[in-house]
Amino acid sequence: MNKTLIALILFAVVLSWNFVFTDSKKLDLTDAAKVLQGLSTAIKYKIAVKEYWQEKGVLPDVGDWQKSGKKIDIDFSKSLVKNIDVGVDGPGAITVYFINKDVVNIAADINGKKIILKPSVKNDKLDWSCSGNLSRDLLPKACQ
Repeated sequence: MNKTLIALILFAVVLSWNFVFTDSKKLDLTDAAKVLQGLSTAIKYKIAVKEYWQEKGVLPDVGDWQKSGKKIDIDFSKSLVKNIDVGVDGPGAITVYFINKDVVNIAADINGKKIILKPSVKNDKLDWSCSGNLSRDLLPKACQ
């Protein structure tokens, strides 16, 4: 291919990229991505709660969870998740607490907000629902 044509194609891609990511919708997408980061971090907890339920036949409350010794090592230092608790908001419930980092320059603030994943037993399996104190537009579709 001609070098000029390649340069023009690259220029068009870079220019398009700038228009896409300077749009006002960027904030909404980025804030929703923060919540998705928290939900993906909670996957290990969902697996651990399911294993606990399969072993014991009940969902753990805070005390049961702490006594179980199930320790999930997650480095939250590079995450927008402050911490995750099990059993605080009900038996087996996984509560994800969010924090804003200084390095993230986003207008919407999710500091101190949380999302709660609640299990219920249906037909010998766990079914998860969610709720939280985040604005409705930041909650995943399944939680709205």
